[in-house]
Amino acid sequence: MVLCCYVKHLDDRVRHGDIKRAGCKMEYKGYVASVEFDDSADVLHGRVVNSGPYPIATFEATETRELRREFERSVDTYLKWCEEDGVEPKKPFSGKLNVRLGSELHAAVATAAKVERTSINSWIMGVLREAIATSSDSPERGVQPQVKQSDAS
Repeated sequence: MVLCCYVKHLDDRVRHGDIKRAGCKMEYKGYVASVEFDDSADVLHGRVVNSGPYPIATFEATETRELRREFERSVDTYLKWCEEDGVEPKKPFSGKLNVRLGSELHAAVATAAKVERTSINSWIMGVLREAIATSSDSPERGVQPQVKQSDAS
């Protein structure tokens, strides 16, 4: 059985069987990792989750301190391989997202943004930020994305 966790300190939770999504994450050099506990093997498995559709690094350990070291080592090794091979590393998400809304929803969003006297982009960011902050299963719960003054519709 593999249980999904997004926690920084797993050891006590693993020992007490209290494994659940806890709204935390491991982060290193801009890369974010999720962690799963495999109770059949008593091993923590991690993978980078914010580098696009393919994970750039996976790692495992039996203790959280070891897991963090393995995470950092995996990211550093990946970046070193990219440099040696002259390949641009897959970077964490750029912050740009193209969403197809359909004309009716687009009009409704534009109207809502206009009512709140903000750009469509800022309005959408606010709605998404609120949805993430209230999602109990989100590893990003409570994260407040930085809004640039240049956010335009």
